[in-house]
Amino acid sequence: MKSNSILLIDIGNTNLKWSLLQAGELSPVGTKSHRAVGDDLNLLANQCWSDIPPPDAIYLANVAGAGLASGLSDWMQTRWGKLPSLVQPVAEACGVTNGYRDPAQLGVDRWLTLLAVRRQEPGPVCIVDCGTAITVDLMDGNGLHQGGMILPGLSLMRESLLQQTRIPRVSHIAPDSLFGRDTASGVASAAINSAAALIERAVAQAESDGHGIPKLILTGSDAVQVAERLTVTYQLDRELVMKGLAAIAERMDLIS
Repeated sequence: MKSNSILLIDIGNTNLKWSLLQAGELSPVGTKSHRAVGDDLNLLANQCWSDIPPPDAIYLANVAGAGLASGLSDWMQTRWGKLPSLVQPVAEACGVTNGYRDPAQLGVDRWLTLLAVRRQEPGPVCIVDCGTAITVDLMDGNGLHQGGMILPGLSLMRESLLQQTRIPRVSHIAPDSLFGRDTASGVASAAINSAAALIERAVAQAESDGHGIPKLILTGSDAVQVAERLTVTYQLDRELVMKGLAAIAERMDLIS
């Protein structure tokens, strides 16, 4: 029996996001910082879902630790009498083959972006998620994940530099040129341009390795900032993880 309403939840390193999947359509994505709430997970859940009617099914992806997912699951069980299905990366699904030697080690957020993009792009793709961490993943035209890279996000790059050196604490700014004329702009420029340079190298290497020129797709909270520094063609899609959750939910709904 097909579900009428499916709650999709993405627990990232900083933010909790959710959307309702109904008749193949995603509702506007809600966002809440779970770091701001601390350990009061009942408060967090109430702020997010107290007005939502009981869903027919719940799918949850989590990269923020088991305690957060467990506490929210307890709230769902108490409130709706239903536990979420925890989404995990597997060796193959929805036309995508996981490229990791141990498929379970691939971050579930990265796995879901691969599934989402495979639904809409038949050729090779390079997917960049610019969040707390920046991840770069290459997938060929056959849906085979070729592997990827992980580096600190823009804020983490800046904070790690300032914490581990004698450089004075400076405000976080958006640089207006490659070469900064003060400490703040120098730190900011180095972070954002190092990310952009790595992305461009990934695209060039994919072509050199015989995968063709991949379509570059950026997602995540800092995607716009990074995209503005690129000299290659790109596409922005902020909701790839949620679209990947929808792909899993629809697949499981068809099977059940």
